[in-house]
Amino acid sequence: MRFRLTRWMMWMALAAAAMYFFDPDRGVQRRQELRAKIDSYRRAAERTKLETSP
Repeated sequence: MRFRLTRWMMWMALAAAAMYFFDPDRGVQRRQELRAKIDSYRRAAERTKLETSP
């Protein structure tokens, strides 16, 4: 029973995320913002890695 609820909640969250990112009006903008944030985090991680390497 507990696994069914967890699985159902996971599918609902995935459906909500898909609706959010594939919205016809603002989906493109949201995906671009997410891509920019991920790139920013990746660059920050690379800088941190370079600063801490011996």
